[in-house]
Amino acid sequence: MKRLFSFFRNDLFFSISLLLAIIAVTLGRFSIQDINIKVIATLGGLMLIISGLDSTGILSYFGQVLVKKSLTLRQLIRYIVLLSFFSSMFLTNDVAILTLLPIYLRMTKVIANRQSVLLGSVYIIIAANLGSSFFPFGNPQNLFLYSYYDIPLLEFFYSTGLLAVLSLVLLMVSIQFIPKESLSLTITSNPFDHQKAVIYGLLMVVMIAGVFSIIPYLIVFIIVAAIVLFWQPQLFRKVDYRLLCTFAFFFIIVGNLSQSEELINWLQKTFTNPVNTLLDGILASQVISNVPAAILLAPFTKYHQSILLGVNIGGLGTLIASLANLIGYKIVRIQIPNDCKLFTRNFYLINIIYLTLLTIVISFIV
Repeated sequence: MKRLFSFFRNDLFFSISLLLAIIAVTLGRFSIQDINIKVIATLGGLMLIISGLDSTGILSYFGQVLVKKSLTLRQLIRYIVLLSFFSSMFLTNDVAILTLLPIYLRMTKVIANRQSVLLGSVYIIIAANLGSSFFPFGNPQNLFLYSYYDIPLLEFFYSTGLLAVLSLVLLMVSIQFIPKESLSLTITSNPFDHQKAVIYGLLMVVMIAGVFSIIPYLIVFIIVAAIVLFWQPQLFRKVDYRLLCTFAFFFIIVGNLSQSEELINWLQKTFTNPVNTLLDGILASQVISNVPAAILLAPFTKYHQSILLGVNIGGLGTLIASLANLIGYKIVRIQIPNDCKLFTRNFYLINIIYLTLLTIVISFIV
């Protein structure tokens, strides 16, 4: 019983979505057609490939190279933030944070200026969240929305590219306010597995072809799963099956909610224009996280650009606004527990500023 309780307590999104799905099926109906198999299969395949790329050590290698090249703390933070921003586009925000944040925190433990160090950790998390918004496969909410609305690729990149550029400018300007103090760190380089990196890179190209419907997604998933199964079967243990189940549960919940004409009419009145839809996506993300917000809101609005930008900007703000935020917080709490309170204050201060600025600017564009 203790193990069972711990299992459900450790992932509240999974537990709550399971409970709501059971209630929805009990009071409504169950239809397999409500579950978007393409999104779940594609997300599962991406998890396998990203775990494989991460196992090669490529991101850790580049992180250590940048640390070696850093002469000042500001320069170190700028390099790590840029790597977090651009690597998250391909490897997702979770992987970028899980790999780069521990390296950064270990290297900066000896630095006395804790305020600047913790600001850097906040910027790494923000960079991963915002950088991952650029590609359809950068994060789960993008993958779902791209598939659900069948958004034309150029239109998708227009929306997310605008957010990415604004975010990058904001990050670089913010980092300029960090003191330019000298830095002297000793780093031991760890080479990465070039052969594995090339193979997983090719598999990523195949998976991207599936995302863009160049190759049927089921064929792509079978290819990826078969290669990983015979080559590195242990990677199947690293797949976040609870997240995949959470997607399925929310699809079931939304499928039942969409049967209620009263609810549909009320929600459609709420999404009366692009700006309202943008704000609803942002606000919903603060409460239930941006991935569930995207799945729940998408069926009730036609403003796909607004909801896409809303849930990506909505990853900023509270700790639960994005799973990546919680991952970053847990890493900080484990590695530097004495700085956890100061980190939390910095996190909320910077996130509120970024959330406010990006919301204001984007609201004039959508």
